[in-house]
Amino acid sequence: MTAHPSFADPEIQKCPFPFYDKLREEQPVFHDPETGHYVLTRYEDVRKALISHSVLSNKTPYLGDRWTPEANAVMEKGGWLPMDTLVSNDLPEHRTYRTLVDKVFTTTKVAGLEPRIEELIDELINEFIDRDEIDFLADFAVPLPMFVIAEQLGVRREDREMFKRWSNMAVETTGPVTPERELELAVIMVEMQQYMAIEIERVRAEPNDMLLSRLVNLETEGRNLNLQELQSLIFQILVAGNETTTTTLASGMRLMIEQPELAEAVHADPSLAKALGEEALRLATPLQCLWRTALTDVQFGDVTIPAGAIVEVRFGAANRDPAQFGCPADVDLHRKNGNSHLAFSAGIHLCIGNQLARGELRLAFQALTRRLANFRFSRGEDSCLPLEGYTPYGLRTLWMSFDKR
Repeated sequence: MTAHPSFADPEIQKCPFPFYDKLREEQPVFHDPETGHYVLTRYEDVRKALISHSVLSNKTPYLGDRWTPEANAVMEKGGWLPMDTLVSNDLPEHRTYRTLVDKVFTTTKVAGLEPRIEELIDELINEFIDRDEIDFLADFAVPLPMFVIAEQLGVRREDREMFKRWSNMAVETTGPVTPERELELAVIMVEMQQYMAIEIERVRAEPNDMLLSRLVNLETEGRNLNLQELQSLIFQILVAGNETTTTTLASGMRLMIEQPELAEAVHADPSLAKALGEEALRLATPLQCLWRTALTDVQFGDVTIPAGAIVEVRFGAANRDPAQFGCPADVDLHRKNGNSHLAFSAGIHLCIGNQLARGELRLAFQALTRRLANFRFSRGEDSCLPLEGYTPYGLRTLWMSFDKR
């Protein structure tokens, strides 16, 4: 570790957990020397920040309308300017959009997708079950949630690779990027917006039971959402319904390879697949942090964070806090409070896609352990390549082999 450690250090980003442990003990409210952010690492403080929406705003330089004028010009010319709806919005405006989206992501509607999710899972396994080696990311973890959410947004099968590019763009915009890269991302955003505008008009004319149609045709305050609002919501649904699940599927598989008894436990008792998903979310939180802006001076422990400062809520640190989770670095499929982790945030900004993600994880781990056994790395130390970036944590490749049951 350098003399002045920072979360801007790529080495810390690759494995932040030792730094989290050090900060929780010594500086639970850490003023990062590189970014200037005030970083929260204790569960109690992170949860407090997530529910303190009257003093900590979701409107920050990294979320919502924080694009450069040049990037905004690209979107204004070819598509629609971004606007604050959900993740980058505050009360009372946030409530309007959240109430509407909650009507789309109801428990009943999400549960109704499970038969189709199971079909997709089996289709993917059938495609690779006779192979000697797979990249679990490319062959399963990426396509499963992508296919699910793409279908719900009206994306044609032949356009799924394009959809993946949009999804990657959506995740990348949640972290700091250079002005040059932001221009490139704006071009990709416009491509997505133009595609979705056609689909929006199609389901306005011919409604169906897909997520996009329900969103487009619901009324709020006596009107339907306009195209700019819909584009913003679709953009956020990409992250909520896609990347988090992909990363956690891979993290769960890695756990089963490293600890084979986990796979056997789920095979023997498929109900434990739910707990495996929760532990994977907790231990390898796919989005390690997000940000808030202090609207006033705010106190955490013995530190006063000044108004205007950026507060970094470290979900990944909170989820390994020993004050909240006993033996936090261990996988415990019988953990009593396993679903109290903060991987999906908390309060009014609880991830809209959390039920869908949890369902996909549970069904996937059940099917994988029912049909396959003896999960193992196939390329030694080169089997796993990590994701890179400020906010994401997980794998971008996972080379593995298995036996058929």
